[in-house]
Amino acid sequence: MKLRSLFVFGAGVAVGVTVMRKLTEDDDEIAQGPQHAATGAPALRLLSAQTQRISDRATVLSLDALRKARASIRDRLRESSYDDAAWS
Repeated sequence: MKLRSLFVFGAGVAVGVTVMRKLTEDDDEIAQGPQHAATGAPALRLLSAQTQRISDRATVLSLDALRKARASIRDRLRESSYDDAAWS
């Protein structure tokens, strides 16, 4: 009885490992890595990098402006006579 249970357990592990390998293998239909080649023109790469830098800076400035606006609204509400407004 114990030997049969051990055999069934071993078969289950073998089937599990086989299924795991099959599910994790790479699919030839799916392309891996970059889908497009980088442009060869250095001017375009430079322009793209500068555009990305400007975009990142604009995002940071926009978030800073939103934080300042929220802080000023909170300060004004705290100073006003509204006692029932709860801000966390």
